[in-house]
Amino acid sequence: MAPELSNFENDSSSRQQYSAHNPIEQYVLLAKGAKGAACIELIKQVLEAPGVHVFGELLTMPNIEELQNGPHANYYNTLNLFAYGTYRQYLENQSKLIQLTSAMQKKLQHLTVVSLAIKSKCIPYNELLDELDIKNVRVLEDLIIEAIYADVIHGKLDQKNKQLEVDYAIGRDIRKGDVKEIASTLQEWSDSCETILLCLETQINRANTEKQKRIKHKEAIDQEITNLKKAIKTQAVESDEAMATDACRDIVGGLDLRKKPTKSKSLKGCADF
Repeated sequence: MAPELSNFENDSSSRQQYSAHNPIEQYVLLAKGAKGAACIELIKQVLEAPGVHVFGELLTMPNIEELQNGPHANYYNTLNLFAYGTYRQYLENQSKLIQLTSAMQKKLQHLTVVSLAIKSKCIPYNELLDELDIKNVRVLEDLIIEAIYADVIHGKLDQKNKQLEVDYAIGRDIRKGDVKEIASTLQEWSDSCETILLCLETQINRANTEKQKRIKHKEAIDQEITNLKKAIKTQAVESDEAMATDACRDIVGGLDLRKKPTKSKSLKGCADF
């Protein structure tokens, strides 16, 4: 959506900054005061301008809309084609459109690649050659490389499998009739996200439950190990005490055996006396 122009027109730096991020804006501003031949010249400029790949704002301008029912309807139709169509559609409807310059043709071909990339991230060379009306693979690859350098698409050429692998493509204008389909697609995506989140929460709860079971099992094993250690320690102490008691008895027994002969001698001496 274009910004409010009350202060925007008075702030040249803001206008320049906004135009840098939205190149079509400068043409929308020019279209406000353009009539007839000026509108035609404006359309020619915008179709050739590098960096301008969306045209919806310009199409909705009253001055531009007036062209579709007049003698210059082919200019409006061409602008509409650049907003929503492809190069193949241009070839099929040239009688209703203007003759494209080299710059216009290349831009429309770039936009056609974008439209194909929206449908598939891997586009075969054969499909590109047909849609772009190119007979030579080398010319096709040069066109794709130019589109990549123009930041229209990001990707790489797979010459072995003869296909274009697209990682990114700019957005194109959206028809009003496509809004419901887009909203439906977004709703399906949202529902899928909700389903995935629910599955993740279920898995997390299951994992937490298993974790708690393992923790309790480990605690029970640790307690058993502690009890066994205590029992073994108690048995070892009792065994040591028993051995000490037996040793004392042996010592006492040994002393008694040594004392008895001495006592006998004393008694015998007394008898002799």
